[in-house]
Amino acid sequence: MPIKYGKTEKRIDRQTKKVSIVHDYMKCKSNKELLEAYNKPVKPKLRQKVKNEIVRRNKKGLANIVFN
Repeated sequence: MPIKYGKTEKRIDRQTKKVSIVHDYMKCKSNKELLEAYNKPVKPKLRQKVKNEIVRRNKKGLANIVFN
């Protein structure tokens, strides 16, 4: 199961009244958004999730980010 970044939300189309569920997964975020989330003061659990995603992207060659 993919790692979640935020909460799942329901979006209701006002014209058709159909409900669609939108998940906020870590893999859908850009590198810029992940770095901003890592550098700002957030809960340690979310920070570790972001770090794990960046490390995963480094291994795949999708990013080149080095931690100090």
